[in-house]
Amino acid sequence: MKKRSGKKGMELSLNTIIIAVIVIIVLVAVVAFFLFGFKGLTDKAKEVFFGTTAGYNMAFAQQTCANYCDQAGAMQENSRIKSAYCVVPLKVDMNNDGQADTYDTAGTKDFIKFYCPKGTNAFSDGLGYLGIDCNVKVGNENLDAFSDCINQQ
Repeated sequence: MKKRSGKKGMELSLNTIIIAVIVIIVLVAVVAFFLFGFKGLTDKAKEVFFGTTAGYNMAFAQQTCANYCDQAGAMQENSRIKSAYCVVPLKVDMNNDGQADTYDTAGTKDFIKFYCPKGTNAFSDGLGYLGIDCNVKVGNENLDAFSDCINQQ
């Protein structure tokens, strides 16, 4: 009998690999369902994909504002008042209860919109200011105290 020296091992087809991946995904979903239940599973998915609804803690909000300030510094001076530092509201958990802070409007609770610059907090109106320093200049003023920045909200 003649030996075959060029014999190859058995190969997996691409269809088999795809089916195996799908089976693994389904098994993970089933195990997660039994461990967390459907409500727990959706809560975990929301926590992973939409974590900001719980609100930033103060340290993370401050760092986010500092990043926004750095980004504003890279912009042209005339467009700095439309930067994220001035116009993007943050949901912040100031009392560390795991939920973004809210205010009551006609029986419904809405999130307080916290902005990075210095301003007067009016939590009853749904506005809060974090007062994060930003030494980026607009004209002769720093962006954190520039009235047009504060009035963008």
